[in-house]
Amino acid sequence: MPDRPLVLVPLPDGRWLGLDAEAFEAALAAGTSLSPTAAKASKVESNGGHVLLVDAEEIGRLTSTSASWWEAAARDSDCPALFVGKVRRFNVRECLEWLARIQERDANGRSRRCAAAPRART
Repeated sequence: MPDRPLVLVPLPDGRWLGLDAEAFEAALAAGTSLSPTAAKASKVESNGGHVLLVDAEEIGRLTSTSASWWEAAARDSDCPALFVGKVRRFNVRECLEWLARIQERDANGRSRRCAAAPRART
């Protein structure tokens, strides 16, 4: 499956729904309503105007991984991250795109595992 940009829609319970642009437009055309928060997020994704920066705990929660994995990935694996003052922050969109790019895939293009294997420092 070719890589397509995703429109991320925040759900009320804190999870995220990722739709490709075509599915998102079809849902809007069908009259699917979005909460004000979701509508704002979809607008941000479509125009690229705003950046959602989160800490390692939040990006870990969004991806069901540990915060230490993200911190190690930022140190060792060129995971997109930046510092705001002395605190490392993660751009959600860039991190999700990075994860999609680094997947090891089989001959059929199915994702097998993450190619990044950062080690948390103890």
